Amino acid sequence: MSLDTKFDAKFDTALDTDVAPWVSVIVPSFNHAAYLRECLDSVLSQDYSNVELIVVDDGSSDGSLDILRSYGPRITLLQQRGGRQARARNLGVAAAKGSLLAFLDSDDRYLPGRISAAVAALRAAPKVDVVWGDYRLVDAAGRVIAQPRWAPAHADFRRELIAGNPICNATVTLRRSVLAGIGGFDERVPRVCDGAAWYQLAARGHIFLHLDQTLLDYRQHGTNDSSGFAAMTHDRDSALLSAAQAYVREGVLTLAQDGAWLRQVLLRQFAFRAAAWVQRQRTPGFTREPLARLFELLGSNTALQVFGSVRQLRRWLRAAR
Repeated sequence: MSLDTKFDAKFDTALDTDVAPWVSVIVPSFNHAAYLRECLDSVLSQDYSNVELIVVDDGSSDGSLDILRSYGPRITLLQQRGGRQARARNLGVAAAKGSLLAFLDSDDRYLPGRISAAVAALRAAPKVDVVWGDYRLVDAAGRVIAQPRWAPAHADFRRELIAGNPICNATVTLRRSVLAGIGGFDERVPRVCDGAAWYQLAARGHIFLHLDQTLLDYRQHGTNDSSGFAAMTHDRDSALLSAAQAYVREGVLTLAQDGAWLRQVLLRQFAFRAAAWVQRQRTPGFTREPLARLFELLGSNTALQVFGSVRQLRRWLRAAR
């Protein structure tokens, strides 16, 4: 993949002027015909006008291509076969004209004002490279079933990120030039290429900003790409190890001072993901999935926050005696 960094340097200056920057929204598509129109329309109906929509179809066989072609010149349609999301995103980035990049999966949908909020934040804070926000969980019919709220557990967001990535990729908007600086998305870990990219950007000192705003409906319907647990675990663990190496290499963490904390983070996530895998393989009946989800939760950022709160409460109680 080749990203035109000269183009980025030229057009990133638009963020500091009165010219509204172009935002390229990249949508990998694979067999989500039931949700595809809702996804695309959520981008095309945004209140921010300087948007191009690039869809990369990965060999869909469910009528998705007919739907995509019906949009005509309103979208840029690219095709690949068997490349998965990392390659699809890289293809989209290579074709993009925008100085800002945003992403969306073909079964999810943007909420109104999502793009304008991100652009405003980036224009107001020129030192920020990546903005992200909150999301809602919706079911197959689009009904809201949960709305997670992010609460930081660490003062340093880089530690927050590696302790348990809280970022939903479709809420991210970033400067194209910073993604070019790490060579785009890592195709060796296609299922977690987004999180792997955020780790590498954080290790290099790029600044992330959380928007306290709900930007996305993330759909859960049982056939999400992330449902392949064994493959997903392999990619997550590989990305996490690479992130730990980058954090040490770039001086974000030092083994002398932070080695024990880093080992705890790595072992916690690896151990609970392994336990979740065992539950899926060995536990019979209806209890299999709930138990696996419980183990995943125990290894998550949410669990670390709860654990930190409990420890703080215990310290407070001891001090009050």
